[in-house]
Amino acid sequence: MSLHAEFTNMIRSRELVTGTWMQIPHTIVAELLAQTGFDFILLDGEHAPVPPDLLYTLLPATERFNKPVLYRVRYNSPDLIKAALDAGATALIVPMVNSAKEAAEAVSAAKYPPFGKRGIGAWRASNYYLDEAAYVATANETALIVQIESREALEAVDEIAATPGIDAIYIGPADLCMSLGLPLGQLSDGLKEACRKVAAAANRNGIAAGIDVASLDYVRTYRALGFSLLTHGLDTGYLIDGGRQLSARLREASRA
Repeated sequence: MSLHAEFTNMIRSRELVTGTWMQIPHTIVAELLAQTGFDFILLDGEHAPVPPDLLYTLLPATERFNKPVLYRVRYNSPDLIKAALDAGATALIVPMVNSAKEAAEAVSAAKYPPFGKRGIGAWRASNYYLDEAAYVATANETALIVQIESREALEAVDEIAATPGIDAIYIGPADLCMSLGLPLGQLSDGLKEACRKVAAAANRNGIAAGIDVASLDYVRTYRALGFSLLTHGLDTGYLIDGGRQLSARLREASRA
């Protein structure tokens, strides 16, 4: 079974799947994150300098350790979706999907006919066309996740979750809180109610619900609500947090 199929099955099973964020577009970072024990890496092409054109340099580093990469495109655009899939992203996450129509547009861009309008030409994903037939035969099974990040999306969450071809809906808590006028970085009652609504919509439609976890203190609540796709941590955060902790310990040891 291919890495794409394995990861899609993990998501669709709605068992716990954990990931961490990568924003530094360097192969060394990719190789190190691939060995941290998370189930996947969420490579951020929306808020970091990681366009699809860089995937061919980064994915070999994660594939070396058989680590799935869930790539987030910059926005819901057919050219970005197609480029990421052609380069071999294990799965895709599309931000700021606010309606069933937008969800269907993402599906159409990601799937080959008759389910979508993706064009043939998966250069790296098909092993430079050497395995094109085998790739095309299973490519439509590649997991597609859409983000719920606005009041509009929350109101349409049942219709979004019911869109054929969507494997999970994933809350971007910061943007959703901003849209709803809720405090950032806190699991407020308002955010908890929004999470409950998203998880219920996912469950009714037999797909997974995901969220980025700001604090590990929130994990039990999210799990109890039905979230199975959890992300936490960031490469830049590991650098700054680890460096600060070690520098403080060095100073403390020097005073002993």
